[in-house]
Amino acid sequence: MSETEMRKRARTARPTVETGTETRARRSWTAPAAGLWSVAFGLTGAYWALGGAGFPLGAGDPRADQVGSLLASVEQGPTGAVMAALGLLGALVAVAMTRSAARGLSFVFAWTMCVGLIVAVPDVRVMQNFGYLFMGYTGLWDGPLLFMLFCIVGGALWAAAAWAGRDGGDSGGGARTVRWARPVTYLAAVLALPYGISRISWAMGIPLGVPDGFLAGGQQDAWMAEAVLGGLCVVGALLTLGLVQRWGEVFPRWIPFLGGRRVPVWLAVAPALCASAMLIQAGSRLFLWMITGQITMTAEDWGSFGPGLSWLPWGLALVAATYAYHLRRRSAR
Repeated sequence: MSETEMRKRARTARPTVETGTETRARRSWTAPAAGLWSVAFGLTGAYWALGGAGFPLGAGDPRADQVGSLLASVEQGPTGAVMAALGLLGALVAVAMTRSAARGLSFVFAWTMCVGLIVAVPDVRVMQNFGYLFMGYTGLWDGPLLFMLFCIVGGALWAAAAWAGRDGGDSGGGARTVRWARPVTYLAAVLALPYGISRISWAMGIPLGVPDGFLAGGQQDAWMAEAVLGGLCVVGALLTLGLVQRWGEVFPRWIPFLGGRRVPVWLAVAPALCASAMLIQAGSRLFLWMITGQITMTAEDWGSFGPGLSWLPWGLALVAATYAYHLRRRSAR
């Protein structure tokens, strides 16, 4: 190896273990950001608790019962008061997290807020409208959806704060966890296909899992929408495979300007986690509908809801695959 090549490698080398300075740097912005979001959340709740207009839940959400909202029956006053209390508590926890590692109750609070804000508050409308964006349609955007997106941002900030303040690093666990990376990644890719295959079949005029008259009854007019939704699943399956492939770490040579460069970890992790959140949100609602008897399937119409039952396990498998990818990339550095 020439001296020039050795110097180039030395300049691009990254530490294999995250230093305390790096940990503090991440914590220095994540916890305050979560705290500021909590202040906004609490003030919004206080406004609604005092009778302010625009409450997007309960009676203020006319579509709540149709989309699996867990907050369809809440009332404005009590809900606003709870939001105000959580906002105040969140601000206090965020201050505590800037002074020490996220241990004990602070750690539990952060992850509880993450799960509640990302999984419990949003419903199937988030994934529904995400798919419609690829068709240029935003006619279903409303106050409840904007509130869900606001909550998802807060949940992501609390997750980042908890992750930045965790004890230890990834170096020891990485070698242990990556052993199941390939199986869980392939599982996530396979689980992406049932919904995609059914929708692409409908777009082609094949009544897979539905009665023969289903497509003739007007569904065929939506062939482009079905093709887009099915195509998104297939593309998602292919991108998932990148979590265990070389092209998921280094851009292929044929990509202009980026070919041969390393893929930033966040560029793979962030979209995968966003997709996981939407899948878990929507998939959990479908299972809830099945358990409560709100939807039923027969041998003739299983295609209407059956393929969607893969969303929840798909989302969970994608979270695990993304975590394994993160560990491998960190250990490689």
